[in-house]
Amino acid sequence: MKLLKLLENVEVIDIRGIERLNEVEIDGISSNSKNVKKNYMFIALKGEKFDGHSFIEEALRNGAIVALGEEDIVGDFLYIRVSNSKRAYAFISSNLYGNPFRHIKTVGVTGTNGKTTTVNLIGKILEASGEKIGVIGTLGARLGSEVLSTQFTTPEQLLLAELYGRARLLGIKRIVMEVSSHALAQHRVDAVYFDGGIFTNLTQDHLDFHRDMESYFNAKRRLFEMVSEVETGIMVINVDDPYGKRLIKEFWEKYPITYGIKEEAIITARNIETSVDGLSFDLIVEDKRFKVQSKLLGEINVYNILSAIGYCYGVGVPMDIALQVICEFRPVRGRLERIDLGQSFQVLIDYAHTPDALERILKVAKSLGKRVITVFGCGGDRDKTKRPIMGDIATRLSDFVIITSDNPRSEDPIRIIEDIISGVKRNNYIIQEDRKEAINYAVNMAEPGDVVVIAGKGHETYQIFKDITIHFDDREVAIDAIKRRINDNQ
Repeated sequence: MKLLKLLENVEVIDIRGIERLNEVEIDGISSNSKNVKKNYMFIALKGEKFDGHSFIEEALRNGAIVALGEEDIVGDFLYIRVSNSKRAYAFISSNLYGNPFRHIKTVGVTGTNGKTTTVNLIGKILEASGEKIGVIGTLGARLGSEVLSTQFTTPEQLLLAELYGRARLLGIKRIVMEVSSHALAQHRVDAVYFDGGIFTNLTQDHLDFHRDMESYFNAKRRLFEMVSEVETGIMVINVDDPYGKRLIKEFWEKYPITYGIKEEAIITARNIETSVDGLSFDLIVEDKRFKVQSKLLGEINVYNILSAIGYCYGVGVPMDIALQVICEFRPVRGRLERIDLGQSFQVLIDYAHTPDALERILKVAKSLGKRVITVFGCGGDRDKTKRPIMGDIATRLSDFVIITSDNPRSEDPIRIIEDIISGVKRNNYIIQEDRKEAINYAVNMAEPGDVVVIAGKGHETYQIFKDITIHFDDREVAIDAIKRRINDNQ
């Protein structure tokens, strides 16, 4: 592709070597100097740990014929200087794949908790209404019947453009996507055409990256700024959340569709009933009332259902189609996922890795059984301030807690556990650093009617240590432990 074509919609400050600009053909782009090949463009990005400008020489040695960055770099090569490399990367990636974002409508779901369930539920409802849909999020990308793995909740710029290019070839007209605060802050989705935005909630998380809650909120807010630029854009916002109230006030001119349980809203729920088999409630959409039955567990999923209903209501999906899908929809892997092998106690696996998410699932667990036994840890190289908070929540809302390792990454697992314990006020816990042994301990101590909660890793199938990443699946370990206990008792 011609270099000039790649630079469409990119805010360029300066180009050195401009006399050769019209001649340059680009065969590919990369932000990783090690992946650069002959006739590539190298895009220098500033990261948390590394600055891509330091790798320009390596990229040139590997075959790059042009480099793009934010710094005023000296050298005898074609160099394009821009105000923001990450934003430029989004539009260059889009140009490389023929601007697929222009041809696909996207609804973005953002918030601390509930994104994964919400995008998958909306995807199923839209498919049932006859649309060919793509879903992108924490569990990967599903484009029609194709399933592809992705590294992040919201893919980085080049992969995202590639996925949309593939979706366009498959005839997909709408994508439902989890939009993380990291992706918004890092300009990964700047080239996306958002015709809808859903806000679930905002509670403490990622403060190692955003530094404070206001910065975290402002990153999320960016999605709704993008939706507001679309004349027909639809906003669906949780009115029960304080930050949701702020968004409603700030974007009131777009007539956001509000949803909630406690506050007055366009979409709301009444007479909520929960059990180990699911939940039911009366759905009120403006002045109309419907009965909802769902296999999902807990109040958090009432909110997820309401948010999905809000968007589908906004785009005109018939309510009977939405309600039928909700009735048949099963929990997403690792999201209040129930492991039932016929044992006399409940086992729930959840991705809860924030204080609010942990508190929510433990309150659900307390309503489902006799005692609550919780297995959890906290991730390394992440927000340390939430560790003692989660330690307090776990021990306060559980009858017994096994504090263990999560993904320690570069940190010492015991130091992480010590941070957790610093917030504990009750002596109802033990430490078992080995996560497999911790799960086995919880399953073996459970009595009839108890609820075992295994929190923190959810759908993940790995455990990350300083020098190695191993296969580890909470679900597999729990199933194995339950089977061995059942066999031992026969």
